[in-house]
Amino acid sequence: MVYDLNGTTLSTGGSGMLNVLDYGFKGDGTTDNLAAFHALIAAHPAETLFFPKGVYAFSGKLVLDLCYMVLDNAELKCTAATKVNRFIEIRGKMTPPETPQQDMFIRGNGKVNANFKADDCIAVARQKCTLIDHISIQNFQRYGICGKFNDASMTNSDGQTEGNLSYELMVRNCLIETSLIYPDAVGIYDTGDSMYTDIVIMNVKTALSCNGSSIFHNVHAWCFDFNYSDNDTKKALLENTVFAYIRVNGPRFSDCYCDTYQRGFKFYDGRTLAYITNFRWYIAAETWPTGLTAYVFPANPTGQAMYKVFGADINGSGVTKFSDVDLSKQTNCRWYGIVHNLSDAPSTLQ
Repeated sequence: MVYDLNGTTLSTGGSGMLNVLDYGFKGDGTTDNLAAFHALIAAHPAETLFFPKGVYAFSGKLVLDLCYMVLDNAELKCTAATKVNRFIEIRGKMTPPETPQQDMFIRGNGKVNANFKADDCIAVARQKCTLIDHISIQNFQRYGICGKFNDASMTNSDGQTEGNLSYELMVRNCLIETSLIYPDAVGIYDTGDSMYTDIVIMNVKTALSCNGSSIFHNVHAWCFDFNYSDNDTKKALLENTVFAYIRVNGPRFSDCYCDTYQRGFKFYDGRTLAYITNFRWYIAAETWPTGLTAYVFPANPTGQAMYKVFGADINGSGVTKFSDVDLSKQTNCRWYGIVHNLSDAPSTLQ
């Protein structure tokens, strides 16, 4: 089988591509493939696993030291009887010390489905330049993509826990989706020096949890669950929703679209700075729950905020406020080319 992936021709024959159907896997949606998976990566730890079309069930988490997977219209589905902490756990290279594994990937046109049976859908520990490309990431309870995790079982020959060196994660052309009923759900938990581009995030309580050294480009986050229509339920679901939680100063956002979140940005205590270019904020008044106010640019709880904004289209249709603290007095904020319909915007924007 030969097919084209993002302009690159791939083949299941030769070049280290292993068709999982040749190693006892079943893509019928019910057969448990966990034992076959771990047997295959134990025998071929550094070769690419090719998943043809089908639904591949796994009764527990998939633990890899090295990750090379291509999904050709294939779904990896968690079917664990009890919840696991992570569905796909990419540990990365453990030796030599202080040297993360480079150039791992999950790519194709497939799906990683935590099936609400895992906290995290995909988590990586020690990696550099890992690529997640054209993958649908669904039905997690905590993190869709977690850029870093620590685990006591990750020890070196001296019995010491290995350092966590996750950076330069590249995520592009992905859909990340879960349910708003999970209050701790985060679409992408970023740990720095990474790039995220052309991503759709749906029904996730916090779309992005951001480190200051990362770039977020063309991210469309839509926080609305059509399974609920009554006002009180919608209010409870949309309350405390956040497009981008700034954990470290200085993340950069360009060409992003935030739809139906209560807060555009939220700062961790002591963090104050975000760079934003060509940002669109939208809330439809006819579907927004009454009794809940949305804030497009909230200030830091300490009273400081350092937004650097160029080009923003802010439409709240009377249900959105510019901030819950008067940002017009914050001299570190910069606003250029903003179009809005908000009566409480700083006077410099009127």
